[in-house]
Amino acid sequence: MWSPKDGLAIQLWKEDGNGQPKLLVAVPNPIPFHPIWGNDELKVSEKERFIITKISKYIGFWKLGMSRDDLYSRLMGPYVKYWENILELLSRPIPQ
Repeated sequence: MWSPKDGLAIQLWKEDGNGQPKLLVAVPNPIPFHPIWGNDELKVSEKERFIITKISKYIGFWKLGMSRDDLYSRLMGPYVKYWENILELLSRPIPQ
């Protein structure tokens, strides 16, 4: 248990009158989507293509190494699957 003599502590949640953590009781509203590159469609699509191309090259690099070594393939397989899922999600249209 933490005591004041241990030093400062960071509290990650609020507590009620009984010292119990206050938890969300409802689903928060979704955060509206705002493109980080502004509303310039050309710039946005250029950045999206750049990101997708780089992730594809990253996946290709690791798959090449995985094709050469079975142990390496078992170790790196989950990471490659993760990035393939990210790439698949990026290809989906963003809902309005």
